[in-house]
Amino acid sequence: MQVLSRDGYKCRSCFSRNALHVHHIIFRSQQGTDETSNLITLCSSCHDGVHKDVKDGQYGLTIEVLQPGVVRMQRRPGWRPR
Repeated sequence: MQVLSRDGYKCRSCFSRNALHVHHIIFRSQQGTDETSNLITLCSSCHDGVHKDVKDGQYGLTIEVLQPGVVRMQRRPGWRPR
């Protein structure tokens, strides 16, 4: 709930307020933690872009940590949340 509140109850990528998920920026499978600094609010579509929407070896959406609390989102050319 802290992460949703911090992010204003909207997707940090497309600003949608529908079907929100809390996403691990550094995946747990890659030793990412459950700390709020490693969590971000994404809508269902953007979350799918990070995990499922792969074309030509590129995900629809990638998230890069620039410094603690600052991330850069990059969309594959032509990819848009549904």
